Amino acid sequence: MTEYNRDELNQIIQVLAGLLLFSGYALTLDNFFGDVTTFSLFGSGLGLAIILACWIGRNHLAFIISSVSMSLVLSIFFILGAI
Repeated sequence: MTEYNRDELNQIIQVLAGLLLFSGYALTLDNFFGDVTTFSLFGSGLGLAIILACWIGRNHLAFIISSVSMSLVLSIFFILGAI
């Protein structure tokens, strides 16, 4: 496996990890609290992104972007679902 293939596989896994992490977190909030508090969902995604950006920098940029975008999308989804 070449270095390019490893880098691409690493980025794909990072994106999927961000998506699955916040999907599971949103479903957990929904099950335990009955309704997802959207500010806590988006705030936790943004907070995790800030912490990771400060600790590891740009090494895991794909995970940071996917986690923030997934928390934003799920926040909007649960806001519209509550209407």
